[in-house]
Amino acid sequence: MDMVIPTLRIVTAPRRRAEVLRTLTAQLGPTCVQPGCVRCDLYRDVETPDVITLVEEWRAQPDLDSRLRSEDYRAVLGAIEMSTEEPVLHFDTVIRRGGLEIVASARQ
Repeated sequence: MDMVIPTLRIVTAPRRRAEVLRTLTAQLGPTCVQPGCVRCDLYRDVETPDVITLVEEWRAQPDLDSRLRSEDYRAVLGAIEMSTEEPVLHFDTVIRRGGLEIVASARQ
């Protein structure tokens, strides 16, 4: 099966930023221990602090589907509703992963 990487980018109002960050930060630990979760990271844009990005990585689509159906995911949906702009949510599928060998190969 292919790995799936959902990425959520939301823009918050300055007065709601702390609430959104608390909500999404609370998701990190519980999400990371779910079966099939490879990683779950939260980022805040250095140049535009109102931009918050949540990136998850799942071993397979069924694992991600369980996450999307979970009660915990309601908190993410709530954070999406606090976005001041149209949120960007996309799901990327990875069929192959490489490492330094790709750099080495390209530099030969």
